[in-house]
Amino acid sequence: MEDYLKIYEKFKDIKEIKDYIDEVNELRYYYDSQQFDKMHEHIKKLITKYHDEADAWNSVNPCKPTTHQQSYINAENFLQAQGAKLFFTKATDFKQQLLN
Repeated sequence: MEDYLKIYEKFKDIKEIKDYIDEVNELRYYYDSQQFDKMHEHIKKLITKYHDEADAWNSVNPCKPTTHQQSYINAENFLQAQGAKLFFTKATDFKQQLLN
């Protein structure tokens, strides 16, 4: 399965999308390198940044993650949803860029 970030890479000239890509890559880096304390700090920053969205996400997903892997998967899924929202609000001429 192709990584969804490859689609966003075509739109990295939009600051908000570039920042989003950086957030996802940072989360993945901390998880892959097993820097779990830094990963959880990063997740806390994301919760602060996306406060309203995080509240909605947590109300729909009431089971709190109990392992590092569950926290990572939950954060990755949350970011994927945020990316879709960002993509459709910021990448207005996305059809042409996706074809390139």
